[in-house]
Amino acid sequence: MKFEEILGNNIIKKDLEISAQNETTAHSYLFIGPDGIGKKLIAENFARMILCQEHGEKKGCGTCSSCIKFDSSNNPDFFEIEPDGNSLKIAQIREMLENIYQKPIVSDKKVFIINDSENMTQEAQNSLLKTLEEPPEYVVIIMITSNENMLLNTVKSRCVKLNFQGLTKQEMSKYISQSENESYSRMSDTLFEMCNGSIGKLIKVSNNIDEYNQVEKATNNLLKGGVKNSVDMFNNYSVLYDSKEIIMELLDYMMTIIFSYINRTGDSRMGVLKSVQLIEKTKRKLMSNTNYDMCIDELLLKII
Repeated sequence: MKFEEILGNNIIKKDLEISAQNETTAHSYLFIGPDGIGKKLIAENFARMILCQEHGEKKGCGTCSSCIKFDSSNNPDFFEIEPDGNSLKIAQIREMLENIYQKPIVSDKKVFIINDSENMTQEAQNSLLKTLEEPPEYVVIIMITSNENMLLNTVKSRCVKLNFQGLTKQEMSKYISQSENESYSRMSDTLFEMCNGSIGKLIKVSNNIDEYNQVEKATNNLLKGGVKNSVDMFNNYSVLYDSKEIIMELLDYMMTIIFSYINRTGDSRMGVLKSVQLIEKTKRKLMSNTNYDMCIDELLLKII
């Protein structure tokens, strides 16, 4: 996928393209921004251009040995490091450092992408510091993060920081218009807004569109006074009991609907505001492994 085919963040893409063409790339980058907006796609495309054996505007030619190997996921000078479970461990970074000090095979450069770099343990980050400070001249390291606060200041200070933004409504709409996913046509404006310019989140939502729509219908009914008793409440929100894998996302969506309702109507009744607090409390309980059904029972009973 070429830069022009990736939606959003056009200024950053152009700057990276120019630096690759002029062969003025930095040794280390930090790509910062929300999940699902294309940071990794842009990093991979940038890596492809850096490794290309052509020069100037021909960078990313697609026909040289480096590009051909890259496109077949077989370029020996390109490495992607992903979290092992919930973290990026020091052993992974040490293995990466061993590769860093071996010279390129096909290209003049070697590129390393560390995805979800906020998941690096502190030991892993510290082990990377010296290389970030004095990298071999042929190395480019790209760290990708959605939460830079989890990274050590000493790590961040050694990188060129690029702040990526969520896609605009127009860019998101363009993506939807090019897609054959019929679920997008069943999304409300509120659900679309919740995706906050993230195609990754849009795709995840579309995979569970029925559950989101049930939560939206139930919550709007609740806010309009259509839920008369606990039996109604449990029936309307039965989807919460059957959606354990995405419960955090559905609870977040309940809050989004409530806040949207408050902004639209100005209704600031204590009960409405209290519902948000109850949802947040339920999320904390679920994260601490409190009994699932009991958590949902308590939430619904207290809201009604």
